[in-house]
Amino acid sequence: MKRKIWFLVALFAGLQGGGTAFAAVDADAAKSLGTTLTDFGAEKAGNADGSIPAYSGGLTEPGPGYKAGSTVYPDPFASEKPIFTIDAKNMAEHESNLSAGQIAMFKKYPDYRMEVYPTHRTAPYPDWVLKNSSANATKAHLVGSIEGDGVSGAYGGIPFPIPKNGYEVMWNFYLHWMSAGRIVRNESYLVEPDGGRTLLGTFTGTYCNQYYDPSATSVPDLYYLKQLEVGNAPSSQVGYNLILSYSLNYSQADILNWLYTPGQRRVRTAPEFTYDTPAANFDGALTYDEVGMFSGRMDRFDFKLIGKKEIYIPYNVYKPYMPSTPVQGFLTGKFPNPDMVRFEKHRVWVVEATLKSGQRHIMSRRTFYVDEDSWILDEVDEYDHAGQLYRIGIDFPSVIYDPAASYLTDARYAFVDLTKGSYFFGGEFGTGYEKSGPKLPDTSRFTPSGLMNAGVR
Repeated sequence: MKRKIWFLVALFAGLQGGGTAFAAVDADAAKSLGTTLTDFGAEKAGNADGSIPAYSGGLTEPGPGYKAGSTVYPDPFASEKPIFTIDAKNMAEHESNLSAGQIAMFKKYPDYRMEVYPTHRTAPYPDWVLKNSSANATKAHLVGSIEGDGVSGAYGGIPFPIPKNGYEVMWNFYLHWMSAGRIVRNESYLVEPDGGRTLLGTFTGTYCNQYYDPSATSVPDLYYLKQLEVGNAPSSQVGYNLILSYSLNYSQADILNWLYTPGQRRVRTAPEFTYDTPAANFDGALTYDEVGMFSGRMDRFDFKLIGKKEIYIPYNVYKPYMPSTPVQGFLTGKFPNPDMVRFEKHRVWVVEATLKSGQRHIMSRRTFYVDEDSWILDEVDEYDHAGQLYRIGIDFPSVIYDPAASYLTDARYAFVDLTKGSYFFGGEFGTGYEKSGPKLPDTSRFTPSGLMNAGVR
C-alpha cells in the first residue's frame, strides 16, 4: 500500500563543490518562523483531524511528584490510558501512519503491538535557543569538500529550521537542543529472542556540548560535542575509558577518539570508531555509525529529503526509567515490553539515505524519521544489499526537567535485528540517572592526559 506523504519538499540544493557552500534561506522565507512555524521550524498548528495538537511551548513544568534536584523524572501523563492498540490484526487500518520498520515488526512478530496514547508536543526550548534558531535560518549553511560534511554560520540553536535537503535535516539532528553539560549512566544489553540478556557494559558518560554553551557565541574548536565514557561494569569494561569528539566540519577535522585500556595502560587514538566497523564495546551488536541512532560523517550515502509524514512513534516514554522497573520488566524477549512503550502520533521529516556508487557499507539504504519538534531521530530503517530490512533503530524519548536546561532526551534507544531475532538496548535504564545543567563540565577531562588520569592502573 502506498503510504501518504503529507507534503513533499520541492526545493533541493545542487551538489556542493570543493570549498563552496549552500546558501541559507532568504529573509522572506525566514518570516514564517514565529508565525506559521515555531522558531525551531515545526508547524505551529495541529493537524487536520486534531490528533496532533498545536504546539504550545512544550513541557516546562516537572511532572507530579518530582523532587527538585532529583534525577528521577516521574511521568506527567501517568494517569492517561491508551486510546487504541495497533497489532498484526488491525495493522492495515493504520498503515498510512506506520513506518516500513513498524510494519516489518508486525509481520515478523504476531504478538508485537503498539499502545497509542494522546499526543503531547512536550519538546521545550529556552528563549535564547529559540532566538538563536531564528537567527541561524538566514546565516547557517553547509560547507566542506563533500556534500553534508559540515556546518558554518550557526550557534546555540537549530541550524536549519527551514531545511532544504536531507543533509540539513541530519545536521539538525546532530545539533538538536541539549544542555551544555550532562552526566548519563549508559547501560547496554544484548537481548535474545528467549529473553536471555547479556550486560555488555555500564559506562558513566559526561557530555561537553560546546555548541550549546550559553556563555559563548561560537564553538571554541572544530568539535561541537565531546563525550567522556568511563567503564564501570562488567569487569571486562572496568577501566575501558574513551573520549569521542564530533566534528562541525569533517572536511577539516574527522572524528577524534581517544581510548585508554587498562591492559596497555596508555592512551591511543582510535580511528576505527567510524562507519560500519562493529562496535567492540557493544560486542559487535552495533556498527559505530549506529551509536546514538546515527553518528559520524555522511559522505558514504546520498541523503535525500522525502518530506514530512504523520506516524506513530515512541514519545514521552517514562515507565522503563523508574527505579522500581527491573531490567527484565522492560527488556523482554524479541522486543522491549510494549506495556512500557508509549506511542503518539507526531509529524516527522523523512530522509532517505542511499549508498553511493563505489562506496562500501553493510547497509545499502537507510530511512530516517526525525521529529519536527525536537529534531531527535526517532527511528531508522536499515536495509541490506538484497534490499531487505535488516535492522530497525528505535528511540524512546522523554523530557528531562531542569529549570535552566529542560530538553527532550534521546539517550535511550534499541536496534532490533530482524535476521537474528535479537536486539540491542543502550542508554539509561531504571535509574532516571540523567543529570543536566547549563554549564560545561571541566574541559580538562576531555584530553588524552585527562583520560590517562581517569584510567585504572
